Amino acid sequence: MVIISQHSMDNVVLFPKTVDFYEQELTRFLQTEQYGEALQLLAFLLQFPHVEAGRLGQWEALQQWLQVTFPEYASPASSMGLESGMDLDREPEDDEAEDEEGLLRQIVAEKTMADASYPQRLIQMLKEGTTEQQFIALEQLAFVELEGVDEQLCDWLAATKLHPGLQFKTLQTLKQKGQTGFISIPRNDGQISVEIEDTPLSSMDFPPAIRDMMKRVEEISEVDQPDFPYFAEQTWNQFLAYVYGTSTYAEMIKQEDDSIDVWASALHAVLQELIFGKADRADLMEKYGITSQMLLQWKQAHAILYKFTKAVFPVLK
Repeated sequence: MVIISQHSMDNVVLFPKTVDFYEQELTRFLQTEQYGEALQLLAFLLQFPHVEAGRLGQWEALQQWLQVTFPEYASPASSMGLESGMDLDREPEDDEAEDEEGLLRQIVAEKTMADASYPQRLIQMLKEGTTEQQFIALEQLAFVELEGVDEQLCDWLAATKLHPGLQFKTLQTLKQKGQTGFISIPRNDGQISVEIEDTPLSSMDFPPAIRDMMKRVEEISEVDQPDFPYFAEQTWNQFLAYVYGTSTYAEMIKQEDDSIDVWASALHAVLQELIFGKADRADLMEKYGITSQMLLQWKQAHAILYKFTKAVFPVLK
């Protein structure tokens, strides 16, 4: 993406059809999870000074949200790479012919064969690295087949106070490695107990009620705000990781149809308030069919989601 000097941009105007084209491209990038490309396009669009204020605000909010949610795409470093000194030095001959998981499995196996200490270095990075490095280490430890590694992961998870998202990723890693059984992990000032084999590995692995909540947001917003569901879906996935194994999650998975609308509309409202600074709650409640009898439950769901977004997206306060 070409970055143009501000002086040369002063008299440049984006025509409506051009804006529509770029926003279609932006939507396509979000749909296909090309977040790096979306950030590049937003950086390009935000150079133009003569853009309608509302649209400019949405672009800035989307850029900020992507930078917070996917920090690995906001920097040149690849999400598959390691910290300095542990770069993956092998260039695959035909990476298009291999799926990402198969490629990562092969690279980890080759690294382990070339350096017997490699798995332990990943464990060390897990214990001492930044949050981003910890996620990267877990992605690779899922493919380390070495005696004792799984036990170290379990011990670390059970004994260490971690961010809920990191706890969830560790549970997914253990499930990928074939581990089963209950494990007790620290959460806030207490403990939660979860069964490793029940951990969802993708959004499709969650119970139907959980999936339906996201579907409702998509149904309501697809006409007026076609790119809003991509904000909502990524935030919803992070929220599920945040509450997984807690009493909140246990209540959500056994709720009735009315509760699906409650959680979906509360998520919609919280995200609009977070991104755009305000939300028309009355309009949203009407669209989702929230009645006065459901209002108390709606306020409770909104409070839980609001607390989560403020904890996860402090930059957007």
